[in-house]
Amino acid sequence: EAARSGPPSPGAKAGGKPRRTGIRRFVNWKTILGTFLGFCLLGMGGFIVLYMIVPVPEGNEAAKRQSNIYEYSDGSMLGRSGKVNREIVDLSKVPKAVQKTFVAAENKTFYGDSGIDLKGTARGLINTLSGKGKQGGSTITQQYVKNYYLSQDQTVTRKLKEMVISLKVDRKKSKEDILAGYINTSYYGRNAYGIQAAAQ
Repeated sequence: EAARSGPPSPGAKAGGKPRRTGIRRFVNWKTILGTFLGFCLLGMGGFIVLYMIVPVPEGNEAAKRQSNIYEYSDGSMLGRSGKVNREIVDLSKVPKAVQKTFVAAENKTFYGDSGIDLKGTARGLINTLSGKGKQGGSTITQQYVKNYYLSQDQTVTRKLKEMVISLKVDRKKSKEDILAGYINTSYYGRNAYGIQAAAQ
């Protein structure tokens, strides 16, 4: 009976356990885990370098541009002119309920976060790389940075800069200043830039 069983197969090993051959000898869970950790460390190192070399730029001229407002002697508005329909207002002039509505709708963790949403940004990067366009969530700080310091370009480079600058702006400015900047630079439709123009 033993003679009829034939010679052992090439992959067989003494004791009945199969011997690893070819690619299985090199690919196992340790290799996969090591490669994954290596990519993570490489990504972290790259982001640290990016954080050190990317400065907070001057604000865009377009984001600062306002309408010319003409008023009567009693303070009521006579008219407005200019290429951009915007009137920058202090946050104290925006009702608290409106401020809370923006935070609730756009970024519930605004007052406690560091200025970025890693999940939303990662989703945005993946969507940009896959050609799906303007999908992916951003914090109020990130949207303010995009409007005031950068551009609306949907590129990986712009999104990475947005992350770095958002972290720096969050450390440099108060949450009130960031919220005011976001409210004043956002586009509300019908050629209205900023909440005052939208209210008018």
